[in-house]
Formats: sequence, C-alpha cells, structure tokens
Amino acid sequence: MIRVWVADASGAREGTLADAHRIVKDHSANTWIDFEDEDEATVREALAPCGVHPLVVEDLVMQVNRPKFDDYGNYLYVVVHSARWESGEDRPTLREVDIVLGDHWLVTYHEGDTRSITTAAGLLARRPSLLAKGPSRLMHFLLDVLVDHYLPLVDRLADDVDRLEEEVFQDTTTRMHARILRIKRGIGGLRRIVGPQRDTLLALTRDELRVIPAELRPYLRDVYDRLARVSDMLDSFRDESATVLELYLSAVSNRMNEVIKRLTVIATVGLPLTVVTSYYGMNFPLPEYRWAHSEWYALGLMLALCLATWLFLRSRRWD
Repeated sequence: MIRVWVADASGAREGTLADAHRIVKDHSANTWIDFEDEDEATVREALAPCGVHPLVVEDLVMQVNRPKFDDYGNYLYVVVHSARWESGEDRPTLREVDIVLGDHWLVTYHEGDTRSITTAAGLLARRPSLLAKGPSRLMHFLLDVLVDHYLPLVDRLADDVDRLEEEVFQDTTTRMHARILRIKRGIGGLRRIVGPQRDTLLALTRDELRVIPAELRPYLRDVYDRLARVSDMLDSFRDESATVLELYLSAVSNRMNEVIKRLTVIATVGLPLTVVTSYYGMNFPLPEYRWAHSEWYALGLMLALCLATWLFLRSRRWD
C-alpha cells in the first residue's frame, strides 16, 4: 500500500504519486510518501524522480535488522526500530522503519502496522504544520513517538524485575526460572536495538547535515536524551536480572542442600537399625535368643541407638 500526503500553507491532504513527483521537482509544497509491504520494483519506480540511490531502495525493502544512518548530501537515509511487547511473548517484537529525508519530501517504508506512522497519519489533518513546515519536523515527530513507546516497556521491565526480586526466595520452581529467563531475553533483545539506535539519533544532531535545519537539532537532542536514558535503564536491568538469576540459583541450591541434609539425618538415624537387624538376622543361633523376651530387648536396643544418634546430631546442630 502506498499513501501520499501533501502539505502547504493551506493545510494537509492526501494526494497521489503524481502530486509527490511534482513537488519533488518544483518544491511548491512538502510531501510524505509512505510504503507499506511494497516490493522493490514498485518502490524503485515510485522514487525514481527523487534521485534515491539504488542501494537505498534495496535497503528499504530489505530487513537491515540494525539501526543505521547514511548521509547522501541531498537526502538522509535512517533506519530505526519500533518495539512492542505483547503479554505472553518471550521477547519484544521489533519492527523496522526506514526513513528517507529530502528537502521537501519524506519517504517511510515499513512492513505491517506501525504505531508511529499510524499516529502521524491520523494527526496530520489536524496539525498540517507537522509537514507544512518541512519534512524534517515530521521525521522528528515520528522519532519522538517511536521513542515514547519504549518508555512503557521500560516501566514494565522495572516492575517485573522488582517483582522477581521479591519472589525469588519464595518460589524456587521451574516457573520462576522461566520468568527470569524471559525477562533476560527481553532485555537483551531491546538492548541490541536501543544501543545502535541511540547512536543513530545522535548522528542526526550533527551540524553539517543540510536537510535538517539548525532550529530542529535541540528537539532531536531531546529525543536522543530520552533514548539514552532508556539505554542506561536497560543496562541497569540487565545487571539486576543477572543478580536475580544468581539469587534464584542460590535459593535452589540452598533448598537442595536442606533436602539432602534431612535425608542424610534420616539415613544416619537408620544406620544403627541396619547394624542391629543384620546382627540378629544372621543364620545361626545367638545367646540372646535364649533370653526371656529377647525380641523386646532387640527392639529396645534399636530404639536406644536411634535416640542416641538423634541426640548426638542435635548436640552438633546437624539436624
């Protein structure tokens, strides 16, 4: 699907590719071209008047899987990622958003629905200045919304890590282990994207970029600062989740030691019984067999030995 918006002093409206091509040539307004799930041939034909490099077109339709920034002089190519973390999933879902920024035109490409694109498209009719004042302002809005959607994920991770720290000594089952690993995988997945994406946003604040006006750079730095804060918090969560995992393994080990300790005490108390029963179970007559009530003697002896063993273990505080 291809959607085109055109904005000028009179407002913003949806247009056609012909309108976008005209604006690219005469600079009479500003335009935004959004591609969703289009093939390379269609994108290449649609962007031919913009003079976009073939490598950029190829990267647009491919999954680069890493944030990047390229300066081509007359336009910029930026790759960023949005993130969602649905309940029940082991890790967040990352969706690539490709942006090409020119003097009077902006191109976005994505696969499937993306919240930042949807938000901007729904708001453009009410706030045409997002595009009318220049496509770089619309790019800033897209990046701003995209970074804002990382903040609920960070808050959720903070709550999950705090909850795990409180419950790790109470629940030593495999379910707790799975929860900890799920959090670690989620944090790792976000960190692999947020770190490079932070560097990409920092590159957009450079003074030598011609297509980004100087008055917009402080706003881009603000977006960068928020993403850097997200990155720092993810680093902190990574360390905390590793600590929680160590605490869990320690709790499991302590629990296993307690079980082994109790079993050892039971086996130690039962050891004298084995000796007595083995002695009186030998296959030849013993003098004790001729005693009156000899069976009670043997039983009393076993009980006395058990009690003595138990008292010895208690005195050593081994039970």
